[in-house]
Amino acid sequence: MARGRPSKKTHIVEAACGLFTLQGYQSTSIDQVVVTAGVSKPTVYSNFPTKLVLWETALILLTEQAHDEMQKILVRLQTKKNLTLISGWILLWETWVNKVERLAVYRILLGEQHKMLPSTFVLFTEFEAVLESTLLAWISEFSVSPMNFFALKAVSKEALLMPALMKQSMMASAELESQLDEFLIGMNNTKKAK
Repeated sequence: MARGRPSKKTHIVEAACGLFTLQGYQSTSIDQVVVTAGVSKPTVYSNFPTKLVLWETALILLTEQAHDEMQKILVRLQTKKNLTLISGWILLWETWVNKVERLAVYRILLGEQHKMLPSTFVLFTEFEAVLESTLLAWISEFSVSPMNFFALKAVSKEALLMPALMKQSMMASAELESQLDEFLIGMNNTKKAK
């Protein structure tokens, strides 16, 4: 193999990622992958015996890409001065949900669970762990209880991830920041009252 050129296997996975992102799992066929990747059907099947194996390999690639991107964003946020817990939190969530490939992973796993194997769900858990670990690394800079972390995550999913998945408008960043700030203040006041 020539240096600097991706392997055929990597090329096939990248082509499949694009198709899965655009069309979902059910609507993507191996024949479409063959055409998009510009390889023969035997080449695809020699590397990926089933479409599910190809999807799981694509999910691993998407997880690695998400990890790299989220780490870069986290490092940038950690070097900014005067960035609040909530404004950095929202930036991390917006980075996560503004990537069509990541939304496709959720749509495929939520919409086509019946076609997946337990190994697929393990890979999905690893995919979601990228966001979780990034958020945990961010809040480690601040004093946030596990309960508040859970609540912030739940509200953020409802305000940002779910609308993105449903192709609806998300809550404006400023409005969400205000509401999350108020929530944290309320939670801290509740602790003091006890």
